[in-house]
Amino acid sequence: MDPSRMLPNLRGRIFLFDFNHPDDSAIEVTLNGDFDRENFFPHGISLYEDQKTAEVRLFVVNHHISDQERIEIFRFDENATSLNHLKTVTGENIHSVNDVLAVGPESFYYTNDWYFVNKFGKMAEMLSGLCWGTVGYYHDGQDAIVARGLRMANGINMSPDGRYLYVAAAFQGQVVVFERQEGGSLEEKQRIDLCLGADNIEIDKRSGDLWLGCQSVLYKLFQHGMNVTNPAASQVLRIRPGSKSAPYASPDIREIFVDDGTLASSSSVASYYDDKLLVGTVLDRLVYCEIKTF
Repeated sequence: MDPSRMLPNLRGRIFLFDFNHPDDSAIEVTLNGDFDRENFFPHGISLYEDQKTAEVRLFVVNHHISDQERIEIFRFDENATSLNHLKTVTGENIHSVNDVLAVGPESFYYTNDWYFVNKFGKMAEMLSGLCWGTVGYYHDGQDAIVARGLRMANGINMSPDGRYLYVAAAFQGQVVVFERQEGGSLEEKQRIDLCLGADNIEIDKRSGDLWLGCQSVLYKLFQHGMNVTNPAASQVLRIRPGSKSAPYASPDIREIFVDDGTLASSSSVASYYDDKLLVGTVLDRLVYCEIKTF
């Protein structure tokens, strides 16, 4: 779900949260560079660190007011707490982008949640149950669709070794596991049934665990989108891989956080670090938790 289209008067901003100092407020990051700041509506984000140069780049889905979806690439300056704009990427297949996954300095995968661009087409697609969501790959100036057959392709992420790619098919209640092939193509290996709406996917780089922000009652999500005072349930799942030979054949799935919407309505992402959890929501707030056991 894209908050900028539900609330068009929103001003897009990016914030920095320090897990080592959770009592401090999140800091707004300064955006610099020659790009259309006034029509910047960020959605999915992905961080890329160059292992040779240590340069950190942030890739951001931008729902530009022109309806031409784009990916903005920034260089992160930690000392100045700023993002310096480097490049805007558009493409024929970049049309209804939900999330982005950076895999190189200017290379990335992305999800198109719907086939149609206008809201009436998207509504018809949603109600008819069509699985027309896709995954695209951009590399060396070339843009191609590398996976199809997803009903609302949502969050996307990758295993720490870069071998597997994960996509949340929100309205199918699944996480789809792909194996990356030569040239960036994908081969589907597994579908993990969750029986709820999975949104964004974060990865624990030490363990390979997947952390998912989820919505267990989807119609409540839409009611919350129409009026933020309507609560919507939040749920966070952790998916732990199985054996190395078949890592997602029998994953361990655990519910780590659940709320009826009183504390946090409609969780969209869960970021885990050192027994701490930051839960983000579609329209509501951030919730910080310390995990004692699970």
